[in-house]
Amino acid sequence: MNDKGHRPLTGGNGPGGSRASRGDALDLGSSSVRGILGILDGGRIVTQELFRVGHEVIKRDGHLVWDIDSIMAGVREGLDHATEVLGQPPASIGVDAWGVDYGLIDHSGHLLRPPRAYRDTRMAKYAAEVDRRLPPRAAWEWTGIQPQEINTAYQVFADLAEQPRLRQTVHTLLPIADLAAYLLGATPGIGRGIGSSTGLAIPGASQWSAQVLNALDIPHEWLPHLVSDSTVAGTTDDGSAIVRCGGHDTACAVHSLGLGRDDVRLFLSCGSWNLVGVTIPEALITAEAYDAGLTNEVRTDGGIRFLRNLTGLWLLQECQRYWRQGDIVRLLSEAWGSPSLGVVVDPDDESFVRPGEMPAKLAWWCREHYGVEPRDRGQMVRLVVESLACAHADFAERLERVVGPSLDSTAPIMAMGGGIQNSMLMAATASACRRPVVKSAVEASCLGNLLCQFEATGAIEPGGRADVVAASVQPESIEPGDPAPFDAMRQRLNEVRSAR
Repeated sequence: MNDKGHRPLTGGNGPGGSRASRGDALDLGSSSVRGILGILDGGRIVTQELFRVGHEVIKRDGHLVWDIDSIMAGVREGLDHATEVLGQPPASIGVDAWGVDYGLIDHSGHLLRPPRAYRDTRMAKYAAEVDRRLPPRAAWEWTGIQPQEINTAYQVFADLAEQPRLRQTVHTLLPIADLAAYLLGATPGIGRGIGSSTGLAIPGASQWSAQVLNALDIPHEWLPHLVSDSTVAGTTDDGSAIVRCGGHDTACAVHSLGLGRDDVRLFLSCGSWNLVGVTIPEALITAEAYDAGLTNEVRTDGGIRFLRNLTGLWLLQECQRYWRQGDIVRLLSEAWGSPSLGVVVDPDDESFVRPGEMPAKLAWWCREHYGVEPRDRGQMVRLVVESLACAHADFAERLERVVGPSLDSTAPIMAMGGGIQNSMLMAATASACRRPVVKSAVEASCLGNLLCQFEATGAIEPGGRADVVAASVQPESIEPGDPAPFDAMRQRLNEVRSAR
């Protein structure tokens, strides 16, 4: 861990002295539920992971859905663990999760069905009709969000097309994080951070886009008011304040950097999805930004995460699942000992979207486009790492062109998330991007989640976030190496793209 404060906590009043300085970050990932207890102690956040349980997408009635019962059982068990360690319920909790997916609440206040997963195939049947009703460039101008089949807007349209009766049976739509908060006792509502990622709100997510809702014939009444993050949304049965902490795990991760609303900094959030972005004060709606595939998502402090969402370590995770090899250290050791294949794949190619048989898909892609393929597992891992590093460099350059001189062309990339523990990926990214990479918090989403809680409940004074982050995280800088091999691989990939 890079986090200075990650150590066992005591029960009862413990360090810090005040119950208000105790929070529980509930992080819902695409494969696990985690509970991270945080205590604000002497101006720094001390954390301890108390609970982690796996979950996975399941097939039901012909669709990929989330096992929401298992997810919520994990959430409640995580809260029980926090109460046991502290000797009383935490003063606050916050829930963060992935974006775009949602639950539908009926008129009696109950979840109508398990939330469907963004990797479900139903959207493909209706994507062309969505684009006809709502041309992609218009969608971008009205929302600041790049249109994609996985977006909430596409999913809701597909749901209504398949099940028109939903118009009568649904009362409220809630993104996963706000759904979990609601099931714990929060007032129904949607935070601006995660609301911005739906593709249904105006740029900056101060309100829903009537133009988008009308174009797709989505009931306006399904969507509760967008509300500011870092605010209290209700209380649990045990009296813990439920804080809207940005909702989206990436919003929380960016919040963990401790930046001010007007700071312009390049960042990399590294996990199953990798996000390369820049923090900017206001949404940037330009033709150049649209053409570069960039999107405007709202930060927890109301600023903008101007970014591109890339397929990330999902490729490697799928290989690990196929190989039944959970030891990433061993795999990276094999990769360090393997020569580079000298080519890279496009991580966002549709060939890699669906789960299963990932090593075979990667090998086929290389054969099809380059006439070569990885000779063993170590070279396959190296292929994935170098492909991701080249993708990071591509979009860092696009961001620099679009944002302009306010983004320092020599400043480091601020990296956070579990993927920064992959030393090979961080070194390759620094070299490919020609910039130092500064590794920040590994548990960035949870740290940002806790910061929001402490700000919302008054444990952190306004303007004090940066000092708390500086005291809580030990950054590590990685200097770039020779960029030439990455330049050559990027050039070959561009030639493949041009030939399509």
